[in-house]
Amino acid sequence: MSTTRRRSIMSCGCNNHTRCSCQPNGCPSAIQIVGLCDPSTITFEGLDTDDRNWTEVSIPEVLHIPPQKPDIETIDKVFVQVKILSKRVIRTPISTEENAEGTKLTGWKLVIEGVVKQKVVYTAWNAVQSVHSAHFTVPFSAFIILPGDTTEEDRFCVETCVEDVFVKAINDREIFKNVTLFLKATKEPPFCPPVPPPPTP
Repeated sequence: MSTTRRRSIMSCGCNNHTRCSCQPNGCPSAIQIVGLCDPSTITFEGLDTDDRNWTEVSIPEVLHIPPQKPDIETIDKVFVQVKILSKRVIRTPISTEENAEGTKLTGWKLVIEGVVKQKVVYTAWNAVQSVHSAHFTVPFSAFIILPGDTTEEDRFCVETCVEDVFVKAINDREIFKNVTLFLKATKEPPFCPPVPPPPTP
């Protein structure tokens, strides 16, 4: 059975070019993130109505290492993949003016449900420093305001882009992770583009 150990935790800062974390031993170190998208692949044509059909969401979570796994010494790598489970067009109220956040309701929204699938690879806090992995699936929900001429029969493809992943070991058994996710909806052509395969370990 695992015993609780007290360790000092320090505040760590990193630049935008390196994924960093405060490890349980108090030392900052780079963590490889697999599954981030290339922002240049998301294009906006300027005149296309679909260019306005987007949103960004933050998905914070506390991950618990399964009881059969050993304690964390350092986090080495995180694999992330987003899967859309459902999307549906719904009616909403219509607002004539923007609210304080700049949002104006058109009468239509696309409600999106999905999951963030992830694998955390870490070095165990034991004599042999063995490497282990733990798998997690976290649900999320988001919405995109659609144009006023949308109909209930319209169907949309949803493009996902994982912009950033922040990872921090809270203690020997828990990990705080936040995923910043970009979602863009495009009125569906005859078929949706295939979902890219998950990153290989």
